[in-house]
Amino acid sequence: MRQQSPILLALQAQPSPGGAPSKAEDRSATFQPVQGGNEMQSGERLLVEAYAAIWVIVFVFLALMFRRQRRLDQRIEALDDALRRVRAGSAKG
Repeated sequence: MRQQSPILLALQAQPSPGGAPSKAEDRSATFQPVQGGNEMQSGERLLVEAYAAIWVIVFVFLALMFRRQRRLDQRIEALDDALRRVRAGSAKG
């Protein structure tokens, strides 16, 4: 004969709350509604909100990258101008 653990024995000895069926097989087949469950949200709404948030993040990221690229282009152009001036000055002197 197989010995059961003390935890399993304690769980089996406890009465089921609210008069619900005590066997696991019986509990899994019965529906017990939750009182006051007003926190339902539409799955479609959540999906649209998630896509909108992702698109906003993507557009902000792209705007920041374009701005950074424009600053880099301006800096490279300034360095090219400075390099041309230095080469023109060294060619004369």
